[in-house]
Amino acid sequence: MRRREALLTLGAALLVRRAWGDTRTSRFRSPSLGRDVAVTVQLPPSYAVGNRRYPVLYALHGLFESHDFWAARGLADILASAWQEGDVPELIVVSVDGGNSFFLDSRQGAYQDVITRDAVSWAESVWRVTPGRGGRALLGVSMGGYAALRIALTVPDVFGAVASHSAMLLRKPPTAAEGASAWHLRAFHAAFGDPIDGALWAASDPLELALRADRERTPALRFDCGAQDRYGLAAGHQELHRRLETRGVAHEFTLAPGDHGYEFVREALPASLRFLGRHLIG
Repeated sequence: MRRREALLTLGAALLVRRAWGDTRTSRFRSPSLGRDVAVTVQLPPSYAVGNRRYPVLYALHGLFESHDFWAARGLADILASAWQEGDVPELIVVSVDGGNSFFLDSRQGAYQDVITRDAVSWAESVWRVTPGRGGRALLGVSMGGYAALRIALTVPDVFGAVASHSAMLLRKPPTAAEGASAWHLRAFHAAFGDPIDGALWAASDPLELALRADRERTPALRFDCGAQDRYGLAAGHQELHRRLETRGVAHEFTLAPGDHGYEFVREALPASLRFLGRHLIG
């Protein structure tokens, strides 16, 4: 009897795992950095069966986080629930560790190239993925949201759809006089210089890039922010929305109740997943 119960328990666990997919940690060699980069990979439920190819969602974390944010913050569970409910097509998630680099090509290293070249090349050589722009989406949170929007506007031919939550959209570089904490400033200075390099800041700023956005080439784009964001990022999101509208760039924008943090992100993520899923080629 005990053996039968154990087998039933194991069978139930395997069914749950199959329904919710498989999340694992891996590493790939980055030619842009000359070292290995850690990733979290979430595979869809049906990946282990057959030879089907899947679109890929590349996920970018926030400041002071790493690749494991996708699972640790409950985002992998939200995607798995969306699969169970049939709201989002099956896809592969590749969450990349970018440290506190802002995923920027700077004196810290070519971190934007890690995303737009190295991670894409690795995923398309290792996993059964749908190659090409139409099979690639990009999603970022906070610092990663800033990077996702910047990549969408500077290298629009890499990803077919891009979404962000609570992206770091500041009207000007942060300063201690205006309330920026010492630990935030250390991260900004490491990436942008101390004092902050104004030219590098402007060249990387989605708000500035939106002034020149190409409505024909820009990927399908969605972004949102909490109306009560404690860093004042709601104003930057409203301005990005206004500038893209002026340029005639199609996009979805939502300003919803909420602060800066994962309570807001977890509420907003299902809408972004549905948006990205609609624009991906399986």
